[in-house]
Amino acid sequence: MTNVHAPSGFVTGRRATREWWALMAMVAVWAVVFGRLVYQRHDRFGSQTFDLGIFDQAAWLISRGGDLFISVRGLDLLGHHANLGLFLLAPFYRLGAGPHFINLLQVASLALGAVPIFLLARDRLASARLALVPAGAYLLHPALGFFAWETFHPDVMAITPLFFAWWLARRERWGWFAASLVYAVCWKEDVALAAVVLGVVVLFRGHRRIGLVTTGLAVAWFLFVNRVLLPGISGEAFYDHLFNSLGDSPWEIATTLLLHPTRILRALGTPDARTYVWQMMAPFAFMPVLAPAAFGLGAPQFLLNVVSEAGFTRSIAYHFSAVPLAAMTLATVEAVAFLGRRPVVRRLLAGALAATSLTGAVLWGVSPVGREYDKGWWPLEADARQASKQQAVALPPADAPVSATYEFAPHLTHRRAIYDWPNPWVPTNWGLHNEGTPDPAVVQWLVVDRRLVGSSADLLARLLGGGEFEVVFDRDDIVVGRRVGSGPSPGAR
Repeated sequence: MTNVHAPSGFVTGRRATREWWALMAMVAVWAVVFGRLVYQRHDRFGSQTFDLGIFDQAAWLISRGGDLFISVRGLDLLGHHANLGLFLLAPFYRLGAGPHFINLLQVASLALGAVPIFLLARDRLASARLALVPAGAYLLHPALGFFAWETFHPDVMAITPLFFAWWLARRERWGWFAASLVYAVCWKEDVALAAVVLGVVVLFRGHRRIGLVTTGLAVAWFLFVNRVLLPGISGEAFYDHLFNSLGDSPWEIATTLLLHPTRILRALGTPDARTYVWQMMAPFAFMPVLAPAAFGLGAPQFLLNVVSEAGFTRSIAYHFSAVPLAAMTLATVEAVAFLGRRPVVRRLLAGALAATSLTGAVLWGVSPVGREYDKGWWPLEADARQASKQQAVALPPADAPVSATYEFAPHLTHRRAIYDWPNPWVPTNWGLHNEGTPDPAVVQWLVVDRRLVGSSADLLARLLGGGEFEVVFDRDDIVVGRRVGSGPSPGAR
């Protein structure tokens, strides 16, 4: 078997092999396909306040300095999550970056995740050709396409550095291992749970000091964020309410799950949980369960997704599955290596993985080869109201406080006061418990799609018809209102 400490052709710059060219082609195709789709989604007003608007405004606020209160969410940046990775984006936002930039950055990061998986598989399977199979299985997994569709989320940015951290730990490259793990954890506090497990794995592989330090620092960071930082700023940890039935702290939740495992079994018996487990595991031919050490990296988040009181955590369409997917991908490589000690068995397992990953991509994926591709996830057809929407979002001045419906808000988040309609008049998805909305008098502009206002239609009619706001644009059920006395309307007709 190839020595895992031998220098890689990629690292040393030797002539690229055919396998490397094939890998780069796979990465490029995935990035181009999903980069075009996600760019088009935002451009055609298919993105939403939750969550693209949140992270776009947060990165913009960091780049401008001063108050870091995310007005589209009603929470301070560090009272929402410990998304320290957003600070790395500030220089680009200072130069004019926005939603398209972070969406495409995420697509590139996801696509490049195939590189460390190839490197790991090449080491573990002693074959560059076979290593292309798990790299391709990762890119084909339907959850990965949905991560691109959902637009930017910090959790998703942690996948590729987690891959590198596992591979570097196997090669005992501890400096780069530490850098990769710090980069992964900086995107969101939950990633520290994966770091805890990785530290334990390193410890049991004989690297006691490194394992203890990794585990200790990861535990300390996770507890600090969830018990000190978030409660100190917002009053409680952001996701506590998702697990109320299990306990009021990470320790209580873990204790409940350990002492009452039947809760997990009952949760796994529900239809949505069965579908979730099937769609996550079947594309990998259920091989991750055969590599418990690697699978363990995502086990805490996977279990929390299953037992959560919010059904959306049990869906491959959302970012909650990012760390579990990373763990399952790594575990698949390790399982093939464990089972395939004989070359013929390795080839059979690789063939099975290729078949199941392609089947999963077709059955559940949102790529052009998937059945879900044309079922409304992507705005594949041009919107007849596109021109009107573009005119509407161009009207409010750059610094003016705005309240906008959810498809417009991500196009208006480069300002300190942008609210997700009907906020701040009617507290909706604001703060932790809809507490402390600002005085509606601060809002100077409304950008509203009448087709999306629902029960707040009467509020809109009162604001526009009662003399508080004047209509400066009204076309295709899209209305823009300017507060009376707030100054001239640039470009209004």
